[in-house]
Amino acid sequence: MGTRIEAIIFDGDPETAALPEGLPTVPMPGGLTMLPVTAAMASGLDPAAIGDARIPGNWNLQQPVAALARVLSRDRRALYLFSETWAGPGIKESIAWRAGQLLYGPSGTCDIEADLEPGYDLAPADDAVNAGLRAIGVHATDGRDEYATIGLDSHRMTEGWLK
Repeated sequence: MGTRIEAIIFDGDPETAALPEGLPTVPMPGGLTMLPVTAAMASGLDPAAIGDARIPGNWNLQQPVAALARVLSRDRRALYLFSETWAGPGIKESIAWRAGQLLYGPSGTCDIEADLEPGYDLAPADDAVNAGLRAIGVHATDGRDEYATIGLDSHRMTEGWLK
């Protein structure tokens, strides 16, 4: 079985975040908040919005979602991430902003050479999502990586965060 998580993770008070009305958020450890990115959520965003022109068009990161993450970051740090695995190996992508300015990425990594896409790095030991989480201040603890430290491994699919 695989996993597929797409989300915006941000710090600061979620009540003061520049979120569109009605989008559900999930509290995370360390004062972070997750905005799960579902197909329905993404389809409600401006399809012409560009988050960062450096995100390659063949990646899974969606420009309208990246644009929302950048807007969210105006008074905080925000990371937009995509993570997908298939019974072990997988791909990871992330980009982060602070105060509307690029903080990290865009970065794409994969665990095996067969998954290399233009712009990806082969990085089975340290992936784009963990590096992006470090960029927004997450520190791995108790022998776990940053992803597990904030509980992203609690659900296999994005939709699981909404139940």
